[in-house]
Amino acid sequence: MKSDSLSLNNITGSTLAELRKSCGFTQKELAKIFNISESSLAHYEQGLTLPSADMLVKFADYFHVPVDYLLGRCQNKIEYKKLNEKLASNMSLGNMINAIFGFSQKNKKYLYDTIVLILIAKSEDNSR
Repeated sequence: MKSDSLSLNNITGSTLAELRKSCGFTQKELAKIFNISESSLAHYEQGLTLPSADMLVKFADYFHVPVDYLLGRCQNKIEYKKLNEKLASNMSLGNMINAIFGFSQKNKKYLYDTIVLILIAKSEDNSR
């Protein structure tokens, strides 16, 4: 294993351990749910091995997070599709605006920059 604490194996392993603990599972219990050995799960969590793509998808589906969250590529635990459904059903535009007014200036700038990047990516996809 690499000694780099930010390796993909370590990020994925610590994220998986965090999700398991937040649900109150022991390694033994979670391993049984996924029909894998407890040592395999321990190796994933310790960053010794990286789960296969199929296993990452199973973990993501079970914990209702995007695979990118498990890989450390995003910090949002909520899948975008589910987030959109939740926003559409639970939040009016006025509620969103009021929530944004409560953000710090730094967070408002981050949100703005993120929206711009999303719009640019979307327009590039549409032009292909």
